[in-house]
Amino acid sequence: MRINIWIILSAILLIVLIASYALLYRPLEAEKNTLLENIENNRQTLLRYQMSYKKLLEEWDKFKMDIQRYSEIREKLPSKEDLPSLLIFIEKTAKNSDLKINSFKPISSEKKVEGKTPPPYEEMSYSIDMEGSYGAFLLFLSRIKTAPRLILIKNLKIVPSEVKATTLKLSFILSTYIAY
Repeated sequence: MRINIWIILSAILLIVLIASYALLYRPLEAEKNTLLENIENNRQTLLRYQMSYKKLLEEWDKFKMDIQRYSEIREKLPSKEDLPSLLIFIEKTAKNSDLKINSFKPISSEKKVEGKTPPPYEEMSYSIDMEGSYGAFLLFLSRIKTAPRLILIKNLKIVPSEVKATTLKLSFILSTYIAY
């Protein structure tokens, strides 16, 4: 009978262990699975944040480069106070290039549109008529190109002054932008 008591006690102990596992460890297993899912979700979120951070850093670098480029362009824009000296520079450059200035007229700028934000600059344009040789005009253009200020030449027209002329009549619009 002693053996039967041990078998019964062993069976009861086994049932108690299985019941305690079912009651204690099975909920812990479910909690472990939930925690593993949360860890995976947090890892995915962290990866998305890292990608966003990398994109943000790339955009920040682009922004800094744009600011630097804007500053460089802004330095090339003359101010209203610089405009007379810029016009004198253009006149001297034409004379030093052996070009004769026939006319130098300002062109009225565009009217401001109400409700629209004005740009931080204003375009100033001048209609210029000159006479001179082709080589002199090329010299003038190369000097204007290397000027420290931003100068644009538009609507260039080159016409011989006579049928067998050694000089050319040049007309163009010279534009620059003035920073406010």
